[in-house]
Amino acid sequence: MRILMITMLTAVTCRRVAAFSFRQRGAITTTTAFSTTTSNSNTNDNDDDNDKSNKNNNHSSAASTISGVSDQAQQMASRISQETSRAISNLLPTATLAKLTTRKYTLPDRTVASQVLMYRQLLHTACKPGLRLSRPYQETPAQIAVVHMPWWEQGIEQSRKMVISYDNLIVRCWLSGAIMPFVPSESESTIETLVDSQGLPPVPHDYWVDRLGFQQPDPVTDFRSAGVLSLAMLVHMVESCPHVHRRFLQGGDASVLPFGITCINVTDMLAKFLMLSKSVDRMDALLSSKPFWRLFGDPNALLAVQELGMEFICDCVVELRRERKLPGAKEKDQANNHNASSMMNNDTGDVTVFDFPQILERAERRLRDDLLGAGPTTVEELRSMAGRLRIKYLKALERKENAVPAKEKIQANKERALKLRDSMVTTAGGLLEKLRKPKGTTNTTSSGNITTTTTTNQDLLATPNPPTPPPKEPVVDVAEKPKPLVFSIDDDDEDDL
Repeated sequence: MRILMITMLTAVTCRRVAAFSFRQRGAITTTTAFSTTTSNSNTNDNDDDNDKSNKNNNHSSAASTISGVSDQAQQMASRISQETSRAISNLLPTATLAKLTTRKYTLPDRTVASQVLMYRQLLHTACKPGLRLSRPYQETPAQIAVVHMPWWEQGIEQSRKMVISYDNLIVRCWLSGAIMPFVPSESESTIETLVDSQGLPPVPHDYWVDRLGFQQPDPVTDFRSAGVLSLAMLVHMVESCPHVHRRFLQGGDASVLPFGITCINVTDMLAKFLMLSKSVDRMDALLSSKPFWRLFGDPNALLAVQELGMEFICDCVVELRRERKLPGAKEKDQANNHNASSMMNNDTGDVTVFDFPQILERAERRLRDDLLGAGPTTVEELRSMAGRLRIKYLKALERKENAVPAKEKIQANKERALKLRDSMVTTAGGLLEKLRKPKGTTNTTSSGNITTTTTTNQDLLATPNPPTPPPKEPVVDVAEKPKPLVFSIDDDDEDDL
């Protein structure tokens, strides 16, 4: 930004220098022309016709000189402007001057405010059987912009009414979420939908819990927090985002989490970001500055953020499962988590439904700070930023996994060095023991008339308790010549000798 300001100041200075040069040259030319005119008039007082013609010629030459200087100044200013813009584009290839000077935190405009108020009304409308809201379809620009949203009944152009019906939404959720994904591809043409004669799904039924991931067989109680908006987002996910819904089914990488409850929690998360809850006043929400308000001028932004939030949930499940396979992850997870669920999960190293608060917290931080906090202005930019963030998180996880073999290799080298040291110490100790205690031999030392025989303990260890030989008495022959005395001593006495 400092370089940009310096470049702009340089351009403004060049323009002022060019303008000043233009004024100075114009004044000099005018003075010269005036002096020439005066001299000609003094020398040709009697020739009025020639004086008038010289004046006209001098004025025309001065005018042409001024126009030429003006053209040069304009060309110089244009050249400096082009060079400045080229330098800015080289320094900031992906940014434009309009984007740099636009405020990041802005207030919602009229279009965004209209969208936010509609989301707020849907959030506060409680789900209950038989609910039906309608308004006439007048083809206004605001109605045309939201005619494709998932909470409307189909056939708006034909009926000329925009209708929101709980029965319609719950039937679509049942068919697209609990029936069609579980129909095998080679099945017969007839599909058992379990819909009654009035066209309504069975309530209560186990499929609401087993297949759609609600807490109870009657799903109406789970929509209390986010109203019709949460049900409409659930219908959008099962109808328009089957690739995300498939990750929560049996065999998916996020099948440990219930799909319905997870989708409702993501909708609550969006309501918190957009300040749609009842605890926040409507005017306070519309007068708050957010970096993402321009994004929600497009009605499709809400659907895209819901989809990306569900994908972030699945990615966090996969990342947490891989992180728990790293060495030392069990102790670290127990130290960071304050609930007892981590103690239960770390025994197996897998992710369960008890980890849902941790997963939801991680996904909310990424969605709020990393994605929406960056201030995307269009849905395309939002999806592009989400793709880059997913690559960033994946590479960070791979760096952790690649660092583990290096640590294991260092630990293995340490263990190998310790074993080598122990073997060397054992070998050296054995050599010293052998040098100090050689194998059993009988050494006879003669000193005068006394002969001493030394026997090592190694020979004595051959028997458990070797007897102590009695000392031999010296024998003197007839000639009274003493014979050498032979003593047998132990190793304990060897040091004394």
